[in-house]
Amino acid sequence: MPYLTMIDSIRIYYEDTGKGETILFVHALGSSHLQIKAFINEFKSNYRCISYDHRGHESSDKPKIHMNLKTLAQDLNELIEYLNLSNITIIGHSLGGAVIFNYINQFGCSKLKRVIIADMSPYMRNDGWKGGISNGKWTDKDFLIDMDNFFDDIGKANWRIVVECMLPGNKNKSIETKQDSPPSSVFNPTEPFVMSSLWWSLFRTDQRPFISKITVPFIYIMPQYGLYSMEAVNFYKENVKGGFILENISDTTHSLLTEKPHEIAECIKKHLS
Repeated sequence: MPYLTMIDSIRIYYEDTGKGETILFVHALGSSHLQIKAFINEFKSNYRCISYDHRGHESSDKPKIHMNLKTLAQDLNELIEYLNLSNITIIGHSLGGAVIFNYINQFGCSKLKRVIIADMSPYMRNDGWKGGISNGKWTDKDFLIDMDNFFDDIGKANWRIVVECMLPGNKNKSIETKQDSPPSSVFNPTEPFVMSSLWWSLFRTDQRPFISKITVPFIYIMPQYGLYSMEAVNFYKENVKGGFILENISDTTHSLLTEKPHEIAECIKKHLS
């Protein structure tokens, strides 16, 4: 199994398959390269596909320190440098999008050909704007409840976020059913420290000032029942310097990459050259 050891000695698992133009996949919080495998496989015939697990996730090491957006972006940079990548199409879903924004803030766009983001805002809080999580409805009080729940009952915490924000179809399930069968398309079993530290980092990091540093074409993939409103989308449109394209995907939620992997891959392929 291929691993790359980061500067702080944490091992990151990655996969590098296929040939052609390079596509780099950056997964969501509580997800992994395995969770989006069907989506990645849609590109393997004609593209070089690189995927990896964030620290704290799946096959990568589970550290007790350095768990924040800044470090995850540095991990991404180390992987790009190690594999000597350039002219990359980079695709980030949710947390993966936030990691890409932080990478661009620290390292620029010189290695990137285009940026593709699926359902992510540059700022998750809703203090002073409505472009944050849950279409502008998730309050700081909700966030603090999440933090308590992560340490008290990680399954309950995950389900609260899923039911209230991510998957509207789960609202009709009983709490017993929800706790017994959490949707694997949203959260893998993830340690409370990983979830809480990254949730904290996501909420405290305002990446809106970084968006103007995107000087390559930017494609935003918006699910019909996503986490973020048009206020976030319009912010991208107004501030990205490399050009903006919006793609709306019907009958999808925040878990769109696992719900419609083929349809979304085909949507993306039409922009690749």
